Amino acid sequence: MDADVVLRETVSGAVADRFWALYLEAFEPLRTRAAARHVLHRREFDAEMADPRVTKLLARDEHGEAVGLTTLATDLAAVPWVSPEFFAARYPEHAARGAVWYVGFTLVHPHRRSTRTFMDMIDTLVAHLAEHRVVCAYDVSRFNDESLRFADHLRRHLERTGDVTVENVDQQTYYASTFH
Repeated sequence: MDADVVLRETVSGAVADRFWALYLEAFEPLRTRAAARHVLHRREFDAEMADPRVTKLLARDEHGEAVGLTTLATDLAAVPWVSPEFFAARYPEHAARGAVWYVGFTLVHPHRRSTRTFMDMIDTLVAHLAEHRVVCAYDVSRFNDESLRFADHLRRHLERTGDVTVENVDQQTYYASTFH
């Protein structure tokens, strides 16, 4: 294992500060690559880190430095841009037992993207999801999908490692009209 990955309900203080710095370093390029705002303000980040409805997967290197972070909402009400009703209509049995969860974001330190850190995080996440037999939703920006083929790579990894069905349940496309 390249990174030590742990799950936490809440994160605060100096630990939150270290992961905030990592978050900014990893997500800064998304300010201009995605139409939706992907970069949280500090108060939003801190609120998410303090919210026990959002499980945090924290990845640290051999020196204890923050190198990766994933957020996983175990209550869809914790994700303001997600419609719990949409998922309840499609997955009623899972919704009835509170087993529709949402990955808010996942990131790895830019200098560790060619290491196993991301896969260590995904493997930890997948084991947790499989243990709870959930429907796990997530979104991928067009930039990450087209340039990195993120969703396709993730689907193939999930299918190789477990009994899982991956489907595209919705898509949002942003348009701009320039008037001359």
